[in-house]
Amino acid sequence: MTSSHPADYSRFLDREARSLKRAGYDVAIIGLGKESGVILKNGIKLINVSECRGLRKIQTLREIARLAIKQRADIYQCVDPWCLGIGLGIKRCLQDVKIIYESCEWFPQMYLDRSDFPLPLRIAGWLIVTFLEYQAGKRADEMIETNLLRAERFLRRRRKAKQVPNYAPLDLVREPLPERKPWFVYTGLICRPRGFDLLLQALAMVKQRFPAVRLLVRGEFDPRDDIERWTKRFITENHLEENVQFLERVDSYAEVFEIIKPCLAGVILLQPQRGNDWTNQPSKLFEFMLAGVAVVASNFPEIARVVNDAQCGWLVDPTKPEAIATALCSVLENQKEAIRRGSSGRRAVEDKYNWRNAENVLLEIYQRLCEKKVTDNGVS
Repeated sequence: MTSSHPADYSRFLDREARSLKRAGYDVAIIGLGKESGVILKNGIKLINVSECRGLRKIQTLREIARLAIKQRADIYQCVDPWCLGIGLGIKRCLQDVKIIYESCEWFPQMYLDRSDFPLPLRIAGWLIVTFLEYQAGKRADEMIETNLLRAERFLRRRRKAKQVPNYAPLDLVREPLPERKPWFVYTGLICRPRGFDLLLQALAMVKQRFPAVRLLVRGEFDPRDDIERWTKRFITENHLEENVQFLERVDSYAEVFEIIKPCLAGVILLQPQRGNDWTNQPSKLFEFMLAGVAVVASNFPEIARVVNDAQCGWLVDPTKPEAIATALCSVLENQKEAIRRGSSGRRAVEDKYNWRNAENVLLEIYQRLCEKKVTDNGVS
């Protein structure tokens, strides 16, 4: 269950839930949706809860708690601190319930990073989330993190978090395309903390040398600032209408790869101002690699760890449009090299960075908890 992501978010639905369902578990995902209701997708129950923002978020949490109790599950996987609080409450009432805390973000840091919140509220959020994670260290049956840097923070609490990275499923892309177009692709939330404004500034520089350059954008504008209005104005003022293409939201995770495959490189420009992003190893990194597409990415520890190991792209200072533009020009000047690096990333996914390896850790956790539950109930 999650109060911070959609119920059909790809990590939960297309990876974790899909793997658990295939292994024989009955799976339900409680998460955010535009409209409340239940959808059955490939045998997985999606329970959508309408999102309330600000102080009204407590209404969303109450509904999630009600629906979670109604499921009478044996294992509750809590994907943010607020749902962790719900899960620990259920565990207090039902002693044989097992709780997994999945920290797929660096949640305490997220609240300090929220520039749209006043400072006292950010500090209060940080304190509450830190306390909940402290409780998780004491009372959760298992803990999951997405990468090494984030997992290490729990060692201070004498708790080891298992790593289930954001790797992509191999079966979603059969073979990368042998030929590419002089295109770049950006996927995900369109906002300044992910460097979209700096990417457009870099693209305007690149266009002077490569007039046919194109950027495909698949995502939604962040409603928390004026990025949509700024983007439209910048594109018009810099005559980028033919160079930037915004794509419709796709219906399935597999369709995302059809957007990625024709491109030379995918762009990831997380900014260093937010500690949560600085420690991130985003899903899109492995999605680009799976599609055989090179990456132009922020030179951050967990991103660089993979890019350097796989030799699959260019690392840049994401705060400087000039550095971004230089990397984009390198891709266009050396298209064979870009394809070679994309192929290297694909091989690394096939050998190492694929969901099958992450799935094994997840299934081992569930099997161990099921065995423990049987033992706790005294059943031989």
